Amino acid sequence: MKKLTIFQTTIARVVVAIVALVLPVNIMTLVLSSMVLQKSQEQVRQSIQSNLDISTANLKNTMLRASRRLTYLSYGDTDFVQIEHLPENMPKNEKAGYLYAASQTLKSVRQEDSMVDLMYFYFREPNYLISNGNLGVSYQDYRALIEKELEVEQEDGKSWKFCRLEDTSLLFGRSTWNNADFGMVLNLERIQNKMNLTPESEGRCIFFMNEAGTLYSEAGNQYLSGQGKTFEEICDSGRYIVFTSEVEGYDLVLVEVLEWEKQIEELPKALFVLQGTAILLTVLVIPLLLWYINRQVRQPLNRLVKAIDRIEQGDLEYRIEQGKSGREFEQINRSFNAMMEQVQDLKIDVYENELEKKDIKMRYLSQQIQPHFILNAMNILYSYEPEEYPLIQKMILCISKYFRYIVKVNADFVELGQEMEHIRNYFEIQKARYPGLFFSIVEYEEGLKRALLPPLLVQNFAENAIKHSLKIGNKITIFVITEYYREGDGPMKMRIRMADTGAGISDELMEQIEAFKRTGEPQAGLGVGIQNAIERLKYLYGDRAHIRFWRDENYPGTNVEMILPIYFEKEGEGADEDSVD
Repeated sequence: MKKLTIFQTTIARVVVAIVALVLPVNIMTLVLSSMVLQKSQEQVRQSIQSNLDISTANLKNTMLRASRRLTYLSYGDTDFVQIEHLPENMPKNEKAGYLYAASQTLKSVRQEDSMVDLMYFYFREPNYLISNGNLGVSYQDYRALIEKELEVEQEDGKSWKFCRLEDTSLLFGRSTWNNADFGMVLNLERIQNKMNLTPESEGRCIFFMNEAGTLYSEAGNQYLSGQGKTFEEICDSGRYIVFTSEVEGYDLVLVEVLEWEKQIEELPKALFVLQGTAILLTVLVIPLLLWYINRQVRQPLNRLVKAIDRIEQGDLEYRIEQGKSGREFEQINRSFNAMMEQVQDLKIDVYENELEKKDIKMRYLSQQIQPHFILNAMNILYSYEPEEYPLIQKMILCISKYFRYIVKVNADFVELGQEMEHIRNYFEIQKARYPGLFFSIVEYEEGLKRALLPPLLVQNFAENAIKHSLKIGNKITIFVITEYYREGDGPMKMRIRMADTGAGISDELMEQIEAFKRTGEPQAGLGVGIQNAIERLKYLYGDRAHIRFWRDENYPGTNVEMILPIYFEKEGEGADEDSVD
């Protein structure tokens, strides 16, 4: 039976420890406490808002109902209609009988709406005031208030206005019909009790205000004064929750302010027990968990870091001791030790590879300055007549450019524009040697001017074109064209194509080139320049570069094509390849 090894892994051990010791209780506690807290908060908010909305709806319905009854009395009740037309000479006892009957009718109407503190009818011409109710102030005071308010002209027939009388907040309603003014008055200090809006606990206050923010309740003013804040500051503070419900059409807003900190004390005690348990459990478990993680994770990581430090200091013989960690770290340690064994073996291979690369570069440098080219250039200068000074000057300039370029080139890469300018200069020197025997075209796309390529790479093939294709009496053309190239959906590259119209490369030479590309073994009949170019492309680019030689069946001459990656940063081999679209 295969042994179960899942619990031998470090990750499994840490996960099991966290799940077994911390997560179940903590998650359950936090989730339950959050749910209880959110539910309690939401229930409190919904309950308060619902109570306010119900209270304002009841108040509005009461006032609308009372207003309709008063309006009906003003034009539909005989007692009130007759009062407007009582003759002035009517005996007082008869007038008193009409006024008393109207007063009783008004009393019965007011008793149907207990929230209304006072209802009144005022007849201007007879100067009669009929009222019923109790505002908590004297008859003379509220009569004076009514008469004062009725002196103000009314535009739309109905109005509601906030008034204060003897430190009592009143909501004064007024309507007009023919020669009579009637309405009702509410004592805003009493109405909260009538609506059962007295706060049931500390930290709560209920009061009336208008839409502009003017308080209509002495209780509200006292509360704000005690808090040392304005109503706007209360609304902006995070310590309070403000609920509002508007009595539409009356410029009256019912407000309840709740101090949330004091209300938390009324939340279920189980919530605080759960939270306390979670905190206590976390405090006790974290040290144990840290000790466990230190033993199972931190110590193995320290051993690995120590091994890396020893390697960086040059101690390639150092190895990590096995058998003291979880399965993952044991696998890492074994891989690390095996990797260090391979590093020691690879050091020799890398060293030999570097030697081979240096040998290629030495061969490349050795062919940069060819003695026969120097002698030929000197012979050309010697052959000029004294009167051909401009040609001598031009030749000296071209030769100096040539040697300046090949002597100073010591990097793996140069810019394409520099290499192409060097090829043009090389052709100018050769044209002086072989006047009228060949024509050259050297062109490249402007966007590739600063692209990088190995130095003197193209010159190898330019020299071969001059050497093998140029014959006395046979004029040829040599083309060097560089352009963008993309194969399928692959990245954009550059293609350097060199062609001549000479006799063309021989079959034997083509076979030797293919053999060298395939095996890497030097070919006796193949020039150093071509072999060097192929090797340099291989070591600098790997499989990212390609070189091809061929003859066209329809046209004579040799074709050479090199496909290279495009680099623009002059950083040597580590330059980033540019993504050209």
